[in-house]
Amino acid sequence: MTVSPRSPQIRPADPAAHAEMLRLLSGHFTRAEPRGRALAYVRALLADPTRASAAEIAAQAGAVSAWSTQRLLTRTVWDADLLRDSVRAHVVRRLGTSAPCAVLCRHETVRAGTSAVAVTPAGTRTAGRERNTQTAALLCYVSRGVGALVDRELHLPPQWTSDPARCARAGVPPERVRSRNMADLGQEMLEGALAASVPIGWVFGGPDFADPQLRQWLCLRRLPFCVELPQLPGQPVPSEPQAPRADPGQKESWQLLSRGLGTFGRPAPGFGLTLLARRQPSGQISRFLLHASLSAPGIPAARAMAAAGPAAARAIHEADTRAGLSSHQVRSWVAWYRHTTLAMTAAALRLETTPSAMGPGTPDPKEPAGPDPSARELSPRA
Repeated sequence: MTVSPRSPQIRPADPAAHAEMLRLLSGHFTRAEPRGRALAYVRALLADPTRASAAEIAAQAGAVSAWSTQRLLTRTVWDADLLRDSVRAHVVRRLGTSAPCAVLCRHETVRAGTSAVAVTPAGTRTAGRERNTQTAALLCYVSRGVGALVDRELHLPPQWTSDPARCARAGVPPERVRSRNMADLGQEMLEGALAASVPIGWVFGGPDFADPQLRQWLCLRRLPFCVELPQLPGQPVPSEPQAPRADPGQKESWQLLSRGLGTFGRPAPGFGLTLLARRQPSGQISRFLLHASLSAPGIPAARAMAAAGPAAARAIHEADTRAGLSSHQVRSWVAWYRHTTLAMTAAALRLETTPSAMGPGTPDPKEPAGPDPSARELSPRA
């Protein structure tokens, strides 16, 4: 494919950002040519994140052909996981280690067709047609209210793991062709972060990461966590029957439902398991399982952990809209990991100074806190 080259307007405004980009990328490419391609790729994502096809990125970089971009994502020798490690270290240095939280997120992207790796028709229909989606587990590092992506794993749905020939055509390594749910991918990313000595004060995750095996693993590692439990069909709303609907102008409220939950696993020594409910201003109610120190009041600890969720959502939105995380047309396994890692690099380079968005009073769920005036406890059940 031939594209019309044009002069790229993609020079970083800050010389320090340019130097940081070079430092992050240079150690992962032994030759100048692929190193230049990778640098041009990241610059192109930063310049126009909505146009991330090989042809459009090549045009942004002033190349005559899209082949150089395709080669960077498919054939050039470099390790996306090693670049991921550099990005993760950069994010931790940039955001600091004040009450750090690891947030596990599910990220779905709508794709045209089903030929790209791990794409499968979704169960819902839009405009009379099935939505073809590609699903990934993402790990965000959040400190003081600001987050950034530090890891990614592509989820292979059953339609793919049951078809090794299809996986082989998409370049999926044979050892990765096995059934793994989102919680399995989340545990794998957390293991990698802990092995790299990433400070993790606590873990927060949505319903896809409430798997008992992951919860027990977190308990064994003595990690505080808060996970949202899936809503079961026919499950009663966990609130008082006569509780009035929350006023949209009011803040969310939390309720303690029960403590000492043996059916949810065995907590670490000195920790306890607590079941809580959160009522949103809209009236929506969600249940959360909290694993925290016995010295930490349950509701303030859960609120502190859950506050990291919106920060992670903002980080993913920023990576999507300003770094081209989902704006690609790659089809193979290797190309997906390489593009996603380069997009994570671009997003990490947008991080500014060490943030203080939540201020010095940010609660730490491991530390005791005073009573919460907005919290209402139901009678706890042993």
